[in-house]
Amino acid sequence: MQAKHYLLASLAAALVGACAAQPSVAPSGAQTFATHCASCHGLQGEGDGPAATAMRVTVPNLRTLSERNHGEFPAEAIASYIDGRDLPAAHGDRLMPVWGDVFATTERLVRDAGSADGRIQAVVEFLRELQYR
Repeated sequence: MQAKHYLLASLAAALVGACAAQPSVAPSGAQTFATHCASCHGLQGEGDGPAATAMRVTVPNLRTLSERNHGEFPAEAIASYIDGRDLPAAHGDRLMPVWGDVFATTERLVRDAGSADGRIQAVVEFLRELQYR
């Protein structure tokens, strides 16, 4: 019986050590987008995600943000919409989740998840890269 406890304790110590030794990196903007946004917006941000057909509104094509803003990429407006600071009345009901709260909670609960602001900025930069040229 004592050998069994020793074996279990050794196995537990090895698992904890292996987990602690693994480097962790905050998710990239592309990873965060794929996890949290692509179901509606599609992997390339064109509004064609698998959940888009079930939406009661047309999911916007995020690759045209600069085009719709007279050639300027509206980074701050996008960040404020993602994090929930900007809830524009012109959009009517807000159907998109407020990701700032989700990312802030994840930051508190998951080691090395990355800061909420950092994750939002990474998504904004990913969207900048997706713009049609």
